[in-house]
Amino acid sequence: MITVDLLKISDNQGSSCGDSSRISSGVSTDVSSGACSAENEGCVTSYSMSPGGQRYFIPTCGDLNCIPMKDMVFESLHKAYKVYKKYGQQSGFTVRKSTEKKNGENTIVLKHFVCSREGFNDVNDGSCSNVVKRRRTVSQRCGCKAKIVVKYTSLDRFFVLSFVEKHNHPLASETGRQFLRANREMSLGLRTLVFGAAKVNIGNNKSFSFAKELMGGYSNVGATLCDFRNLDRDLKCYVGERDGKMMIEKST
Repeated sequence: MITVDLLKISDNQGSSCGDSSRISSGVSTDVSSGACSAENEGCVTSYSMSPGGQRYFIPTCGDLNCIPMKDMVFESLHKAYKVYKKYGQQSGFTVRKSTEKKNGENTIVLKHFVCSREGFNDVNDGSCSNVVKRRRTVSQRCGCKAKIVVKYTSLDRFFVLSFVEKHNHPLASETGRQFLRANREMSLGLRTLVFGAAKVNIGNNKSFSFAKELMGGYSNVGATLCDFRNLDRDLKCYVGERDGKMMIEKST
C-alpha cells in the first residue's frame, strides 16, 4: 500500500530562529539595542543579566493553560510530554525527552523533559577508536537548563516535581516558530501530495506552492520547501530500481 510505504519514510525537521522571549532574573539592565531590534516582531529591546553576566530568557506563552506548573498532575508520561511540547511550540523552543529513572519493577518513576538545547555535544579528542560516522550538522546545544521533571505517584499518576522556566538563549519569534522542529512535520496528507505530484511530473516548488494555497499561507503548511525536497529524495531512494514498474502499476 502506498500509505504504508509513505509512512516508512523518515520525517525531516528543521531548526529554530528568531526571538520571542522576555528576559528576566538578576540585575536589571536596560539596553537600547537589546537582543534584537525593536522593529522585529516578537523581539525585546531590554534584558536582565545575572551577577555573572548570563542572560536569561523567560518564554511568553499566549495560552496560560499550556504553561506547566509545579505539582501539576498528569495521567501519563505521554500527556505530560504533550503539554510541555505544546508549551514549547507556542513559546518558541523545541522539547525532547531526556533522563529517566526506573524502579525494580521496570516502571519509570522519574522523567526529565528538557529544552532541545540542553547539554553539550560530545567532542571526540581522538582517544576513542570506535567512532560512529554521522552526518555533519550544526549543533544548537548551549547548556540550557529549562526543563520539567515529573515523578510517579502511588496512584498511577505523574506530578511535576520541578519546573525550570528560564532559558539561556533567545527563543523563536512568532514568524520563526513555523521553522521549529516541533512545528514541522510531513503529515500523511503532505506526503500523499508530494507522491501524487511526482507521478504527474510536478516539481517540489509547485507542489509546495499548491499546499500553501490550500492551507492559506506558508505558516499553515506545517513544513518547508526543504522538507518537500527531502521527502521527494527519500521517496526516490526508497523506490529505487522499482521506479518504472511501480509507476506503471499505480497508473493502471
